[in-house]
Amino acid sequence: REGRTTLYHFMKGDVYVTDSSKNKGHTASVTGVAFHPLGQEICWSCSYDGSVRQWDVSGRGKTQFQKLVSQKVISKCKNEKGQRTQIVSNLSVHPNGRKIVVGTSCGSIQIWSCFGSSVSTRPLGAVYSAHGGTKPVTFVTFIGDGSKIASRSDSDDTVRIWNVEKLEKDGGSFSRKRSGGDGGHSPSLLLATCRGLPALNESANCAFSPDGTVVCAGSSVNPREPNCCGKLKFYRLPEEPKNGKPIKEAKKEKKKKETAILDPIVELDVAPNASVLVVQWHPKLNQIAVGTSDGLIHVLFDQTLSSKGALIPSSRSVRPSDGLSDLLRTRAPTGSAAFLAGSNANIQTPNALPLFREEARATRKVKEEVRKDPEKTKLPQPPVTGGIKTGTGAGGNISFAQSV
Repeated sequence: REGRTTLYHFMKGDVYVTDSSKNKGHTASVTGVAFHPLGQEICWSCSYDGSVRQWDVSGRGKTQFQKLVSQKVISKCKNEKGQRTQIVSNLSVHPNGRKIVVGTSCGSIQIWSCFGSSVSTRPLGAVYSAHGGTKPVTFVTFIGDGSKIASRSDSDDTVRIWNVEKLEKDGGSFSRKRSGGDGGHSPSLLLATCRGLPALNESANCAFSPDGTVVCAGSSVNPREPNCCGKLKFYRLPEEPKNGKPIKEAKKEKKKKETAILDPIVELDVAPNASVLVVQWHPKLNQIAVGTSDGLIHVLFDQTLSSKGALIPSSRSVRPSDGLSDLLRTRAPTGSAAFLAGSNANIQTPNALPLFREEARATRKVKEEVRKDPEKTKLPQPPVTGGIKTGTGAGGNISFAQSV
């Protein structure tokens, strides 16, 4: 729980291998990681090398040199012209765990299937110029039921809501007609645009409410401007047309249907002279955690709609004092617990936190144990005794130095 134990080291790929499907890991910085929503044995990662990889963290995954090897490559993203995308900036997993959506630096949103042992060459659906032109898509996320996708870019001040079914239906053939420039997307694909959300950093995101009717996002501010404040804004999504309506009414609605332009219904001042970076809306606790650029985390909750979480410490009332307790507290010896409680002083517990724990002294026995640890001493691998297997792949008894 203190973060001192490392469970896995993921293997880094070879930068000289151009085919990412033949590499054993990412060759550039990792930009996003997501676990399987129904189990914690599988996770996915995206990187600056333009690929999405799947990893088996159940303990049964393949390892090499005590590092975890990538299970398979989910996708090798490409732009509208078929060229390899340089950066996959973010990913999100569908609630059923069968597909993932990624945002790229070329401005596209792509949905990929997670099944199959071979590398997918085409996405299930793709939309290009999602935020207009070549503006990068820095954040994507699924709604709770997986029917919609919210995207955000650090190059504009909007959050856009997309229809997953329409995106997969029209973009499954890797069609170029979805690009359309600024605002050229059909209303059935681009459902709504939430405006008034400037973003000055790539970590800016958004979050859906547990029932999927509201989306919230934070705004960034310039700290040099006086009296500025980062805000958390809420937008109510448009209601979908109900089934069972007459065909004539449905045709009229289709003709009149346009992409909804949404303004915030509620604005909350969260961070004075700071920007709202990250927002998380917990689906079960119904509480919102907001991270700001001044290093603080704010938790928003409701006394009636929220449960547990931050509601537990906030509901504790101050214990009323009686006359006898006050009399005993005044006669308590100096330095005792009752004296400290009466003087509103804090009880110091130096060994409670890892930061204040004193490390053991470097005795001879401790030094010998450290010397035997190959990780702390950075001891190189000893040479292999016996015969070495030869062939196309590295042998089981070959060391790292001999492999290089």
